[in-house]
Amino acid sequence: MKKSILLWGMMLLILLTAACGNRKSAQDPMALPAKEDSENTGSSGIPIRIYYSDESGEPLCVSMTRTEEITPEILLLNLSFYQMVPDTASVQGFEQRKQEDGLMLMLDLSEDFETYLSGLDAAGEAAAMGSLVNTFLDAYQGSSILITVEGETLNTGHGVYSEALELYPYEEASYHVEEKKLSRNQIQISYPQIAGLSDGEAEKKWNETIRGHAEKALSEAEEGSSMEVTYSVKTMNDQMLSILIEGLYSQKDETDPARFCYTYNIDIISGESVRLAYCRDTDELAKKLLEGNGYTAEGELDWELKERLTILYGDKEQLADALRSFDYGENRETPQGFSYHEDGQIHLCIKIPHALGDYVDVILE
Repeated sequence: MKKSILLWGMMLLILLTAACGNRKSAQDPMALPAKEDSENTGSSGIPIRIYYSDESGEPLCVSMTRTEEITPEILLLNLSFYQMVPDTASVQGFEQRKQEDGLMLMLDLSEDFETYLSGLDAAGEAAAMGSLVNTFLDAYQGSSILITVEGETLNTGHGVYSEALELYPYEEASYHVEEKKLSRNQIQISYPQIAGLSDGEAEKKWNETIRGHAEKALSEAEEGSSMEVTYSVKTMNDQMLSILIEGLYSQKDETDPARFCYTYNIDIISGESVRLAYCRDTDELAKKLLEGNGYTAEGELDWELKERLTILYGDKEQLADALRSFDYGENRETPQGFSYHEDGQIHLCIKIPHALGDYVDVILE
């Protein structure tokens, strides 16, 4: 076990010791309060995805927030924060009907909504309708939605909406991630680079950090060793970018490669790192992990993870201290572990003995 932990640490030192639009919402009063020095990417409450567009009218982007419950009124209120619907619009009626091709939603709004749409140009109307349609279909897992006004067909002057509407085209984020590659002999490294971020300084900072880790891994890998590094984007929207880096490393003449991983969690609004300690109470989390509650682990390790954590970290205080050091901080020092965000949930990458796979993916509830 000591050999595997040392190998994990060596790989992290090699790899890590290196230097949509501009429309912003008002503070969301429906979102649960985040912890100090964090943004709304915590894990309390129900995640909802709000679709919106910038002043150009396209493309639709997605922002995630959290709420204690999902209601038409809460969705409409969140859309008004992004100025996609007027804040005077109200819900007059809402129904869900099961059909052969899925769930059909029926949303009746006040006349203010029709008046608002009538004052927009065609592009603005399409953006407003798309944001409304997509937000409701996403929240209720619907296949179509019929939108009416005061019980009558919606007629804006640009369009008559007499039939149910389906999802509008959208983009998860107003920026994108490009793949870059480095190679030498048996070493192949793919790493991400961010492009199109509205904050140019943050884009430069993170691209230099990510590229620096990849270049350091290439230059410091031992002669005759082999390494394969890939990445996957786990969350990408205008609030957060979460990227998981995974790799295999073998020293010369070794036939059993070691697995390793690390992550980047970037607050797109502030440009700073989103650490586990900003999203969860690490003392409470450590207690639950050691009790075997509040998580699931990949593969067959779920039942014995509690025991493994006790062996690796000892007691709750030591585990909590380790969890507080997860993910990159301002000093960019090598963290003791990593987390990433996917589908509204937080995943932990926890070290385990090499014989068991080097690390395990733990999904927090």
